[in-house]
This record gives sequence, structure tokens and C-alpha cells, in this order.
Amino acid sequence: MMSDHDPARHRRMRRRAAALAWATRAVILALPAATVAFGELAPAVDLLAVAKLPGTVMAAFDPASLAPWQRHAAAAVSLVPVLFLMLGLHHLARCFGNFAAGAVLTAENARRFSRFGAWIAVAVVASLVATPVLSVLLTLGMPAGGRQLALSIGSDQLVSLLVAGGAWIVGAIMAEGARAAEENAQFV
Repeated sequence: MMSDHDPARHRRMRRRAAALAWATRAVILALPAATVAFGELAPAVDLLAVAKLPGTVMAAFDPASLAPWQRHAAAAVSLVPVLFLMLGLHHLARCFGNFAAGAVLTAENARRFSRFGAWIAVAVVASLVATPVLSVLLTLGMPAGGRQLALSIGSDQLVSLLVAGGAWIVGAIMAEGARAAEENAQFV
């Protein structure tokens, strides 16, 4: 629980945490819809860019060679990392909700924050696997020699892994703090 030494500061933190909980829930709801909408409605060349295909492939690509089933399958493949991200964000939203309720340094928040980090790491790994799957899937209709297998790791994925690792470590630190706070509460 929060100490009462600065009630105004704590009220502000609780309001911000409540706003972040709602914003995180909104992102959780929007992510799958946006992913499917992009997969189904985006120009074919934009799908190739997501699959990290080189510009030469995109320049030679005939959008008519992309069958509807390929769009559906690409949207499904793209949803896999998004689903893992949603799981991580669910744990983060619960942490924010707990903070908004005044429960800050608790074992539950520590567990949830660590799980947030773990699911973000899983989402990054899933995105690394999704890229080559998408590249093959989207170029299946191209003539022989035009089909591609693209592998890619970018700074955004590396930074996401660092954030995930940081969240996991902060969760472990929070667990130690929650344990110490519980021990101190028993002395009072």
C-alpha cells in the first residue's frame, strides 16, 4: 500500500495509473482489429514491406499475383505476435489497475510486471519467426526465381527485447520489495 506522506502526489499517480490502464485496454482491443484490417485492406506492396522483402522484389511484384487466401493467411500469421503482445499488455493493464486502486508494491504486481516482460519477449521472437513465413507466403504466386525467403532483425526488435528484459528484472526487484514490505508490516 501507499504511504500517506504526500496524499496529493498519490492521488495524481493513481489517476494517471487509471488512465494508463484504460489506454492499455484500448490498445489491446485495437491491435487485432488493426492487424486484420491492414492485412486485408493494405496495398499488396505494403504487405511485402512488412515481410521485409527487398525493393527489387516489390518493384517486380504484380499485385494480381496475390490471391485472397494469401491475404487471409498473412493476416493470421501477423496476428500471432500480436496475440502474445496482447497477453503482455493485459498484465501491464492489471498492474496499472492495481496502482490506481492504491496497491503498488505487491507480489501480484511484481508477478504481472515480470509476465508483461516475458510476453513482450515472446512477441518479439514470434515476430522474428513471422517475417520469413510472411515473405514466403506473399511471394508464392510469383514466378520461379521471384519467390523469396526474408530474414530480418531490426533495432525495434532489439530495443523491445531490452525493454522486455528490463520489465522482467524490475518485476523481480518489485518482488523483493514486496517481500521486504510484507516483513516490515509484520513488525508493526
